[in-house]
Amino acid sequence: MDAEAKERFADEASKALDHETVQNVMKEYADNMNFVLEGLPAYGLQKVAHYAALVARAQALGIDPDELRYSRDEANSALLETAARMVYKGVPTHIVEAEET
Repeated sequence: MDAEAKERFADEASKALDHETVQNVMKEYADNMNFVLEGLPAYGLQKVAHYAALVARAQALGIDPDELRYSRDEANSALLETAARMVYKGVPTHIVEAEET
């Protein structure tokens, strides 16, 4: 599966986060754990929900979820594209190169 197909697949899985049931469960969890569903706590909970949706969707379609992982080159390309979009929007952006390990 190429990088664009992986991105489309992930975008489809992300739609689960907008579902009323998922929104209500995340709010209930935040209330039960006594935190406000915003900022880093919201991001963390949304990330868990997104990956659960991604894996569930892949399994339902008979796809090995590990096939959806980006290769090193795909990940680097995605990061550079994100940085380029931020520069275009005027967001101060710095790229730090590191030696590969």
